[in-house]
Amino acid sequence: MRHRVANRKLGLPSDQRKHLLSNLVRQMIMHGRVHTTLYRAKELRPMVEKLITTARNGADSVAARRQARKLLVGHSSRQANPKMATMTPTQLGDKSLITGEDLVKHLFDTVAPRFKDRPGGYTRITRTGIRRGDAAATALLSFVE
Repeated sequence: MRHRVANRKLGLPSDQRKHLLSNLVRQMIMHGRVHTTLYRAKELRPMVEKLITTARNGADSVAARRQARKLLVGHSSRQANPKMATMTPTQLGDKSLITGEDLVKHLFDTVAPRFKDRPGGYTRITRTGIRRGDAAATALLSFVE
């Protein structure tokens, strides 16, 4: 029985699961969509929606940016190149060079204002079929336009 069990384990130890979901959140904010397994998408959705709500409600507060930074910068942050510090994500071209600090700025300046008038439900899960290798159900998690 699953009494009081909140989240899926996804077959991973807790530290690996945390990093996997953190990287998926980063990809979602960066690209606007993520193609992954259905159960990963279902775990990812509340994380992304809470992050956007935090960015919407605390657009001017430093505390909201720090909360977002906790999830977006995390383990995969690296020191920003001084040349890259002044560039916007669209100017960077290769999106793999975007640091966590750039993602926080992108979230607060670009993504959150898109949903200013929407009370919730910022993402959509679309089932895309079954993966050939292991027959896992796949899905596309994307922002609602």
